Amino acid sequence: MESPATKNLSHRRWREIFKTVRAAEWWEFKLSPMLATAYATAFLLKISILSLWPMLLLALFAWAACAAYVSVINDLTDLEDDLASGKVNRLVGKSRLFGAAVLASCIVPGAAVAIYWRDDPLLLSLYLASWVAFTLYSLPPVRLKKRGVFGLLADACGAHLFPALFAATLVSRRHAGPMDIIWLAAVAVWSLSLGLRGILWHQLSDLHNDEKVGLSTFARRHKTAWLRGLGNFFIFPAEVVAFCFMLCYAGSRVAIVLLCYYALLTFLRIRLWGVNLVVAIPMPRSYIIMQEYYEVFFPIAFLLSSSLRFPRDALMIVPHLLIFPRRAVESSKDAKVFIDAAVKRMVGRVRFW
Repeated sequence: MESPATKNLSHRRWREIFKTVRAAEWWEFKLSPMLATAYATAFLLKISILSLWPMLLLALFAWAACAAYVSVINDLTDLEDDLASGKVNRLVGKSRLFGAAVLASCIVPGAAVAIYWRDDPLLLSLYLASWVAFTLYSLPPVRLKKRGVFGLLADACGAHLFPALFAATLVSRRHAGPMDIIWLAAVAVWSLSLGLRGILWHQLSDLHNDEKVGLSTFARRHKTAWLRGLGNFFIFPAEVVAFCFMLCYAGSRVAIVLLCYYALLTFLRIRLWGVNLVVAIPMPRSYIIMQEYYEVFFPIAFLLSSSLRFPRDALMIVPHLLIFPRRAVESSKDAKVFIDAAVKRMVGRVRFW
């Protein structure tokens, strides 16, 4: 039986590993939209989402291992640059053994699920493609991170395109008919555009540190005004068109209603709190447009839509919110503040009259 001291040491080690893989930065940002794509595909193909829960749980585990690998390999390969620029790196002061152990804790689960999917070449290829993309993005001598547009595409594909296509393909395997190429094309355009916005935002956030060490990222090679135009007039419109097509093609009225609700919530934040809505250029007190919808309302919309067809699918809503709670709680708190303010205003008017 473990002593209290041994248990505390074990807990500290797990907390240290959790911080090192930066799970708080990608857990909801990357994985919730991926599961939402699976839910939407199931709704489109008239498949009960509850019936898919074992393989969705396995997919979540598999892509969490991949996302953790990304964080660790980035910190490992950026260690010297981060020290030179003064940027926080979670491997500073850690032993090589610790770094190797954390890296192994990502690779071993990833290899295990890859072996499990070895009989499905398409699923396996999409899964391994993300690992390859992020490895090429970070590791020298290739290190696509400093090779302009190639780094941009590698990160966008690894972070969003391949996971979204994987999710849609995984669910499609349960459908008796052929794969819906139109749906997959829309998912590809939407997820690639979302990924491009994400890496642009990340590189622009790191611009000051990258300038200190002379790291030639895509964002450093172009003026901010040009990047703003690229995001506002090309990438984001493509993303919106593809995503709106997905919602209409899937036929979820709930998703459209929640999109209107999200638009109202965003409008109130801008009008009453003075927050900035951005596409890809970081600003103080800003929200990245549509990210909250993708993380919270997109998955919930299709779980609700599917539950109208398969009532037991409603059982998936609570587990989903327990797995991805942070952004949903923030959205609920903001909505409560606006509702409370509206109620007080109404009560004040009634008393006045």
